[in-house]
Amino acid sequence: MKQKALAGATVTLKLKTADFKIRTRALSFDAPTQLALKIFAAARALLLRESDGTKFRLLGVGVSALADADQADPADFVDMRAAEAEHAVDRVRARFGDDAVRRGLAFEQERKA
Repeated sequence: MKQKALAGATVTLKLKTADFKIRTRALSFDAPTQLALKIFAAARALLLRESDGTKFRLLGVGVSALADADQADPADFVDMRAAEAEHAVDRVRARFGDDAVRRGLAFEQERKA
């Protein structure tokens, strides 16, 4: 979305169960966002509500209610330090590659593997 200068106000989680039944859940924000952490947190919250022991064979996350990027993440709706940090990471990755910056959580998962 950032590359296309878009933002979205609705995060949709689509789950397909092992017996091919489909569950779709959505969460809408007050204002559009481009922030990956905000979108991830919304998708995770939707998934946690569906965590009832069901086995899923497919999980998808989408963003809709699209708007121009200049309408994204107004200061009164977002933690500006988190937004600035994410945009700084985007700039570093654009210049030095996707592996130039990684979240600390990724390192913890590598140690467990």
